[in-house]
Formats: sequence, structure tokens, C-alpha cells
Amino acid sequence: MKEIRIGFLGCGGHSYSHLRNLKAIEYVKVVGVFDPKKENVEKFVKEAGNVEVYESDANLIKKGNLDGVVINSPHTLHFPQIKLALENGVNVLVEKPAVVNYKEAQEVKKLLKKTRKVFVVGYQRHYMSNFLGAKKILDEKKLGKLVFVSGYLAQDWINIVRNTKRVWRFDPKFSGGGQLTDSGSHFVAMLFYLTGLTPTKVASFIDYRKMKVDINTAFIVNFKEKVIGSFGILGIDPSFREALLIWGEKGVIKVSGYGENSYVHYYGKKEPQPIPEVKSEAGSPAADLIACIRGTKNPQTPFEVVEKVALLSDKIYESFRKRKIAGF
Repeated sequence: MKEIRIGFLGCGGHSYSHLRNLKAIEYVKVVGVFDPKKENVEKFVKEAGNVEVYESDANLIKKGNLDGVVINSPHTLHFPQIKLALENGVNVLVEKPAVVNYKEAQEVKKLLKKTRKVFVVGYQRHYMSNFLGAKKILDEKKLGKLVFVSGYLAQDWINIVRNTKRVWRFDPKFSGGGQLTDSGSHFVAMLFYLTGLTPTKVASFIDYRKMKVDINTAFIVNFKEKVIGSFGILGIDPSFREALLIWGEKGVIKVSGYGENSYVHYYGKKEPQPIPEVKSEAGSPAADLIACIRGTKNPQTPFEVVEKVALLSDKIYESFRKRKIAGF
């Protein structure tokens, strides 16, 4: 089997989980890395092994003879690095959020149509068995017509960022936004991945907690499919917890990756039932990238999810900024 050569743009944080997953796959080799921080590179190379260190992202993409690249850079750098990779024929795995606004999402969509390259996003929940079980129930219409969705994601985000010294997340120049754009992207993507709903109007309220980026966000959404919903993304919590609840005419699903139980409760049943687990074809975003490059599957996250996440996020910020309901 042909060896698949992978490079890394940015090697902090989640890059190590991607690295470990890639190293566990036969005929995959991590061959190059670029990160402007010398200490990040030195630490990464110790675990990655024999990899070449490049002096720029362009040099890695153009001279690394890559099949794929893993992008772990600050959020606002994602789009130019995605563009660089796709225009040079390199497949992409990018950490969340894939892009920081809808305009960037549309540009990436055009590039993907032109280049036909693989585009995988690091949304881990889309590979987890309880979420895939919930998706199967929803895809099979076992809840009937959907009528209401709600949920939250909350974590001690401010202190996590400070303690991990990833304080670029507090600077809009690099982050593109706060908790909504960062961890909140996982939640919003999960909503669209499971339901396929299409937002049409949003009203939002944001608490910046005297910081430059949003910390706590509440928003109400009207969907094209005659579903309504209310949500919260919080950057304050003693720990980490999340839950998404989806009501249909035949019951309700509650699904969570962290801190809450998951279940499905049908009308006529006295007690909720566990969500049947469904195993993913690829157990991680890194494994997904390789399977897609080999042509054995399509990316786990459809690009329309990336588009909807970017569009809804844009409209949430617009609604708060203009102090009125934002239409799509």
C-alpha cells in the first residue's frame, strides 16, 4: 500500500491526539511540521520522531510532498492555510472552528468544488457512538417531526485558556470570537449534524464579562423546518457539561459527550431508554482523513454543517450588535 505523507501546521493542544492517531495507522508517516513557536516544535518533534521542521507554512505545503495536512493554528489562520493547502493539491484536516465566518466558508466551498480534495474537521463528537446512535434514530424518523431543540455547553473556559497559556483565544485578531466560536463550535456543529435543520432567524444576548471576546451567549433560533430552539454557550462553569435535547412528535432525545446522561424517551414508554450505540467507520478525525484519502469513505462532517455553523455564528453576533432579530 502507498505511504501517505502528513504534515502539521501548528503543533500545540489537540495536535498530539491527531499525531497519536496517525502514528497508529499503517502506511501513514508524519513527515513535516511548522509552528512559529520554537518550544512547540521541540516538544512535538520529541513525540513525532523523525520529522522535518519547516520555516513557514508555505514551505511545508509546497516542498513537503504531502498527501495531507493537519491544521492546528489559531482560528483566524485556518482559512489562509486551508486555501494554501487546497490550491497546492493537499488534503486537509482542520481543527474547529474550520473557519471563523460564512464568507470564508463559501470560499472554501468553491475551492473544494474546484480541487476535489478531502476536507475533514476535528469535531470529535461526530465519531462518538452515542451521537451516531442518536443520528440513526433521527435519520430513521423515529421521533417523528421535530418541533423543538434546546441545550447548552458550559466549561471553565476563561481559566482553562489562562492555565494552558493559549491566551491568543482572548484576542479577536487570532481567535475570531470567544467561547461561541471556540468550544461552542462543537455544540452548534453537533446540532446541525444530528438534525439537518436550517436556521432562518436568530435573537441573541451576549455577556463579554469585560473581556474582548464573548464569554456567555444565549440565543433563540427559528428554523425553516418549523422548529424553534433556545441555547446557551457558557465560558463559566466549575467543570464541563453539555446537553442537547431534541423533541419530536413521538418523543425526545437527550445526548451528551460530557457531564450528562444520554437517552431516548418515546411517548407510551414509562422510562427513558439508552441510545443504541453505533460505531463510526473512522474512530477519529485523523483516521477519517486517511480513510477519505484512500477513497474508502466520505468525510464524517458534511460541508453544509461547516457552512451552517459559520452562518449561524455570524448572525448571533449580528443580532447582539444590532440589538434586533437577525434574518438569514
